[in-house]
Order: sequence, then C-alpha cells, then structure tokens
Amino acid sequence: MREVSVVYQDGMMGMVEPPILQRLINSDEIVKFQRSDGWVYPGIDPVRCLPRSSYQGIERRFS
Repeated sequence: MREVSVVYQDGMMGMVEPPILQRLINSDEIVKFQRSDGWVYPGIDPVRCLPRSSYQGIERRFS
C-alpha cells in the first residue's frame, strides 16, 4: 500500500498507510493529510468514511 503524508495535532509530520489514516481521521488525531491534488483538512474538506455498522434501522437502499 502507498503511504500518505499526515500532520498530527502536535505539528509533527508522518507517513501512514490508508487503513491507519482512516483511524486517525475518525479519532481526530491529524490536522491534515496529503492527496495527489493537495492537502486535505478533515472536518473542513470532504473525506470518505468507512460505513458504520452501528445502524440498526431498516435497509432501504435495495428495496
């Protein structure tokens, strides 16, 4: 997997793999990460999230 550049809340920079990036975004541990088209700021810029399995309602997408 290709590593992604990130900037942590304390200003330190690092490189992480995509599954770790998702965890860092969810736990609000990073300020920004770099995509091929520039820096992305979670909470400001749109980011994809993994689906949450905690939804207990009726599945309506396939009806």
